[in-house]
Amino acid sequence: MRVDDIMTDEVATVDLRSSVADCARTMLREGAGSVVVTADGGPAGIVTESDALRAGVASGKPLSAVPTRAVMSSPIKWVRPDSTARAAAKKMREKRVKKLVVVIDSSEMVGIVTATDIAFHLSDVARDVGQMIELKDKWESDRRFR
Repeated sequence: MRVDDIMTDEVATVDLRSSVADCARTMLREGAGSVVVTADGGPAGIVTESDALRAGVASGKPLSAVPTRAVMSSPIKWVRPDSTARAAAKKMREKRVKKLVVVIDSSEMVGIVTATDIAFHLSDVARDVGQMIELKDKWESDRRFR
């Protein structure tokens, strides 16, 4: 299974000059757990729900007074769309992240893939394999096919 088979291609984004409040509003509006921060047309960082929550508690300031740049993770961790889900999961584990921006040529963002995306799709694959094994066993036990 390839990353481009399981990624989300509509990525929630905010500009580098935004505030954490802008990030939170965008996440809520888009139903996303993160926003990719863009600068000069490309991905510059990422802000997750946890980052926004930490910013609010740690700073003691309104989220509108906390710049996105202060809380975003940068540089982004990325993967190519033709990578396998297994390679993406390995990279997430090695980099200790739950989300990878999907890019072409290290700059053009085409999607995002999350650990949840991988988990959901791998469970589908496991179910399909189980069904194939059951069918194989049924065929092998059917006397007509001996």
